[in-house]
Amino acid sequence: MCFLKKLVSVLLLFSAIFVAGVAWGDDSVSKKGVLMVSFGTTVPSGQKAIDNLFATLKSVCPDKEVRLAYTSNIIRRKLAKEENKMIDSPMIALSKMRDEGFTDVVVVSTHIIPGEEYGDLEEIVRAFQSVRGKYGFDRLVLSEPLLYHEEDFEAMAGFLDRTYGDKVDEDSVVVLMGHGTPDFANAAYGHLQTVLESSLPGFIVGTVEGAPTLDDVLLRLKAKGARKATLAPFMIVAGDHATNDMAGPEDDSWVTVIKGDGYRVSSVLKGLGEYDEIGAMLVRKYRAAAGDGF
Repeated sequence: MCFLKKLVSVLLLFSAIFVAGVAWGDDSVSKKGVLMVSFGTTVPSGQKAIDNLFATLKSVCPDKEVRLAYTSNIIRRKLAKEENKMIDSPMIALSKMRDEGFTDVVVVSTHIIPGEEYGDLEEIVRAFQSVRGKYGFDRLVLSEPLLYHEEDFEAMAGFLDRTYGDKVDEDSVVVLMGHGTPDFANAAYGHLQTVLESSLPGFIVGTVEGAPTLDDVLLRLKAKGARKATLAPFMIVAGDHATNDMAGPEDDSWVTVIKGDGYRVSSVLKGLGEYDEIGAMLVRKYRAAAGDGF
């Protein structure tokens, strides 16, 4: 299965190269670039987060070209059809960069945890890394997701306290909605809850598509005895999940369900990527991946 998976990755790589119309550039001169990868969004207000992170990366890479790719095929096709906005997938973006003579590239992930989507991005990067000689990059690296090491969780807890701490008291809590994943990396949300519980017990972590679930959130709310909850997206972009699953008017939205249990509820529709402190975290991940001399 591993051999088959690698074979598929390589075949997809060369398919991307063909689609990009590759005619390899001049490799006699070193050309360095950065590719920021996001899931993407079709929600106009959610675009602020991606724009902020992109601008932050550009500000620390004044001598390098910084490009953007979206992993979601659905979002890219919708943007192309409805807004005539063309954004490449990571595979096509890297193929174009190689075609244009880039020799050294840092792929910057905007993922929060190393889940399925991050794993898919790793496969793409590994496929390009497997190509040697004049058809490959001299150096291609991928940054870590925001929550990867223990110190990342501690840093995130500090950010959450500074950002939402004023909304917590003996009668009020902050509920964070993460995305969740079927991948084992979903355990990161539970670990974040553990880290928060030790110093910031007024924070509750839940997910839309993983664990802890909304039912788990309700149990924690009841155990804490709070009567007021502020909901905030624990996602880079405050997109469809935040506007609909979290704060929407539907019967199964988090706002509606938690209100139905007798709590006073308010919502913050601001993605993590809109905060400069998260941008600084992304820059640290970029610099760690790039290393000295890039």
